[in-house]
Amino acid sequence: MRHSLLLGVLVVIALSLAGFGESLTGSWSVDIGLNPQSASFSDALSIETELRVNYSISDWTFGSITEIDKTGWTDQEFSAIGKLGMLSISAALGFDPPTVSFEKWTTTVSGTFAELSFYATFELYDEDAFLTLVGSGTTGDVDVNVTVKFGDDDDPIGECDLDFTTATIGIDFTFCCTEVETTVYFDCDGFQRIVFRADDIGLPSIPWLTIDAMLEFTVQSKSLALNPNFEFGSACMELYVGVETTGNLIIDDIYIDGIKVECTIGTVGFTGISFWGSHATKPGVLGPYWEMYQIESGAGADGCCGPLSVEVAVFFEENSANLFDAAMLTGEVSIGVTENLTFSLELEMDLGTGIDLWTFGLDVVW
Repeated sequence: MRHSLLLGVLVVIALSLAGFGESLTGSWSVDIGLNPQSASFSDALSIETELRVNYSISDWTFGSITEIDKTGWTDQEFSAIGKLGMLSISAALGFDPPTVSFEKWTTTVSGTFAELSFYATFELYDEDAFLTLVGSGTTGDVDVNVTVKFGDDDDPIGECDLDFTTATIGIDFTFCCTEVETTVYFDCDGFQRIVFRADDIGLPSIPWLTIDAMLEFTVQSKSLALNPNFEFGSACMELYVGVETTGNLIIDDIYIDGIKVECTIGTVGFTGISFWGSHATKPGVLGPYWEMYQIESGAGADGCCGPLSVEVAVFFEENSANLFDAAMLTGEVSIGVTENLTFSLELEMDLGTGIDLWTFGLDVVW
């Protein structure tokens, strides 16, 4: 069974390491300009928005940066920073949404042992790979510094440096109420795919049934496979189930048409909904799309001036021409400036064509 599906980021993108805690943080900024000297309203209007999401667990932080202007989705980056034993590791992965292509993967590993310090940086572009090794140390009155570089920009097109063929990276972590296994695959052309796998997911409404799920992203597609197991468990997930009956409650067929994941990480709420069937009732929040990932932060909490609420969601459609099949980004923010004055902002953007809606609001009561 193949379906176009997400995380990132994000499903996105998803890391119980008991005792270490976890947090989901981020920011959303919008800059809007208006030039009254322009020939048309479209030319006069400028808008830039940036969405940052960070998921931290133990010594690791996984991040995502999404940039959009009035023409659509302009840039997408993912990052990971953390420690592995005595090593510090950082990695960044960049994509170009307008061309639906991989841009660059950079990974740096560093460490200090006694008097020796070193770091190594690996860079991968489309059919170009580079490796830099740097070491330094001190013994007595002698300081030693060594730098070694591999890679050549003048290689013939279609050839990769260092005889590089493939790289596979595996990361296991906890997200919401399940353990997630993540594997990222690269070859000489760059990023190939990322696979998220979670086994034995419990369902509170059907305690004797668990689900194995595998979510896969390539640059131009996304798929989801679900396999049932008959076990016992409980979790933060629910299924959208359709049932066909005849006569006196004779069950002919049971259909699993969708799945919902919902949890709270710190003060941030996360919701993911995927719906692919036709027998159960489709959640109205999806509209014409088949999948959504949403983050809600600070609902009812106090900001600098009053109660603050932020909600950002990304929607997906099957066979979209955009990166990862993403189709629509929506955002809402509301803040109580005073007891009698509330400011609000709402944005809807088609990630392929640009802004569909943006509104500012002021509510005054007396």
